[in-house]
Amino acid sequence: MYVVLIGIVIIAIIVYLGILAYQQRIRRQVAALADKKASLLKIPLADELKLVGQLRLTGQSLEQFEQLQSDYGEITENRLPRIDDQLQELEEASRGMNLLQLRQNLTKATALVDQTDQLVQTVQSKLAELQAIDKQHRQAVHDLEQKYQGLRKTLLAKNFAFGPSIDGLEEQLSHLEDNFDTFTKLTQEGDHERASDVLGQLQSDTKQLEDLLTAIPPLYKDLTAIYPDQLTELKTGYAQLTAQHFQFGDHDIPGAIQEVTDQVKDNLATLAALRPQDAQVINDRIAKQIDVLYGLMQTEIDAKGPVEKNLDGVAKFIAHAQNQNHTLLNELNRLSQNYTLDHQELETARKLNEQLRSIDGTYQRDVQDLTGKTATYSIVLAHQEKQQKDLHQIEEQQGEILKSVAGLADEERQARETLRQFDFKLHSLRRQIENLNLPGVPQSYLDYFFVVRDEVEQLATDMDQPQIDMERITKQLLIIQTDLDTLEEKTNDLMDSAELAEQLIQYANRYQTSHDDVAQASKTAADLFENQHEYAQALETIATVLDQVEPGSYKRLEDAYYERKGRKNPKDEAAAETSKAK
Repeated sequence: MYVVLIGIVIIAIIVYLGILAYQQRIRRQVAALADKKASLLKIPLADELKLVGQLRLTGQSLEQFEQLQSDYGEITENRLPRIDDQLQELEEASRGMNLLQLRQNLTKATALVDQTDQLVQTVQSKLAELQAIDKQHRQAVHDLEQKYQGLRKTLLAKNFAFGPSIDGLEEQLSHLEDNFDTFTKLTQEGDHERASDVLGQLQSDTKQLEDLLTAIPPLYKDLTAIYPDQLTELKTGYAQLTAQHFQFGDHDIPGAIQEVTDQVKDNLATLAALRPQDAQVINDRIAKQIDVLYGLMQTEIDAKGPVEKNLDGVAKFIAHAQNQNHTLLNELNRLSQNYTLDHQELETARKLNEQLRSIDGTYQRDVQDLTGKTATYSIVLAHQEKQQKDLHQIEEQQGEILKSVAGLADEERQARETLRQFDFKLHSLRRQIENLNLPGVPQSYLDYFFVVRDEVEQLATDMDQPQIDMERITKQLLIIQTDLDTLEEKTNDLMDSAELAEQLIQYANRYQTSHDDVAQASKTAADLFENQHEYAQALETIATVLDQVEPGSYKRLEDAYYERKGRKNPKDEAAAETSKAK
């Protein structure tokens, strides 16, 4: 029981101490709210209201000021007294034990102080804005008044620089000054809300007028000084050039000058309408057209010297090319009597001749125009440049044609010599076969021999024609040379096979009585040799059986044969080539 009583006492002491601590905390918060309220009283709203009230505001600005006065009355007459009452109540309640009610009252007092602080700040800020805008507008009145005086002075002192735009510029300035008077009146009356609207438009219109004053003078100078002087110079220059018999082809320079002159006059009206951007576009176009006219005249002036300098050279070049083409045609006509010209050399030379006639015709017309003082120098110069280019190309083509036909006679002599060598070779191969006194010649060899013989005879016939086609002859020579080489190989193979077969058949006689297979092979080989004239097959038949009876005998006899002939064994050469390739 005693322990329980002690516990209750301890708990009571703790609760009591907690209440005392909470009450102390509330009192500190109340003191903080009192300090904040005191800081609000230090803000000189009354003095600021008095200063703004001296601005003699009207309109929306006055309505805003009156609302601020009302807000100030609400602060001083209602909110501040209520704050005092609530803080007094909190101070007294903080000594009691109703903690819940105490907390609620503190919350209400805190909200009232914060709201009042926010309202004070708003009133102070809007009062400052009214003072600032009043100062800004009065400064704007001073600045704009100075600016308009400067603009008016510029228009009066430099009206010559604006030309037909001066009336429109003065009208705009007058309109600006009227709007400025309205702005000044609103500012002086203190109606700053309406004055702000007028000021924005006034500043925009002023900037536009300043831009016009900057843009128009250089455009007007171009239209009244630069371009007219250039057009006058163009007219004078054209008159001087035509007096010197310069021509300008299809270009109507006087008409173009008049067209530009009209554009200059029309663009002055564009400036009078205060449209400098459009006027700038037209000015740029006028400048380009004037440059083109200068260029046309300068082109003719620059072309005259080269034209006169080129006349003699072009004439000599044409004459040289014509003489050379005449010589070429004569040579081609002569060669065409004896040779077929397969690459249209004659037709090409005739076309070149026609081209030269055309070039000479153009040259003669240009000379006539120059003599008659009706030539356009730039056109004549273009003709001369093309003529020189074409003449160089013609000269190259003439050289190529001459080169292609220059060796026909030499080619013919060489072809006839080659034909003689072919005929001699053919007879030589035939005599070699005949000298072997063979029982006969294989039909396949005879067929190939006669083909080559016919080719040689056809070549001889073609060479004996009144008009020789050397291109065809050259192709025939290449074909016959290849076929003749092949015939020579076939002849060597036939002779080697026949002689080796004959030797091996004789060599095999020593084995006929002792080897029936050798006897039978000798009989077969003899039949192939004597009756069928298949010498290679006869050689293979007897060589095979001899190598069986006497290994290596065929190779030994074959090597001895080629050694006597003074030639290498074809089989050894083939084996060496195969080994080398690997």
